[in-house]
Amino acid sequence: MPTPYLTFDGTAAEALAFYAEVLDGQLLFSQTFGDSPMSADVPPEFHGRLMHATLQLPSGELMASDTAGPFDGPMRSCALSLPYTDVDKGRAAFEALSAGGQVTMPFAKTFWAAGFGMLTDRFGVAWIVNCDDPES
Repeated sequence: MPTPYLTFDGTAAEALAFYAEVLDGQLLFSQTFGDSPMSADVPPEFHGRLMHATLQLPSGELMASDTAGPFDGPMRSCALSLPYTDVDKGRAAFEALSAGGQVTMPFAKTFWAAGFGMLTDRFGVAWIVNCDDPES
């Protein structure tokens, strides 16, 4: 299974702390450019940015870093999908992730799911929250 790798423009640490909190995750590794062996080769203004981090979520790992150069913006053809069997947990994750972001499809029951919604969070990351419908 591929591991998603997200890039940010200076907000990676904030985003991962947020994801760890709302998605019941645990930060496994985090290193800034300034704390790395290559710190002398990186401009001082990037020393506080994340060079690499790994977040363990109940549904798998998520990796991330801050770009060390120009930021091209969010990838528009990809979304992270969160699977849930508990609708209340799915709704709570959806509501937390959507705070300060943009909902593209409100969380609701569909013909294929007990709960489903799509959003882009305040960091520019697209998410799909899907709760299996035990009756389908």
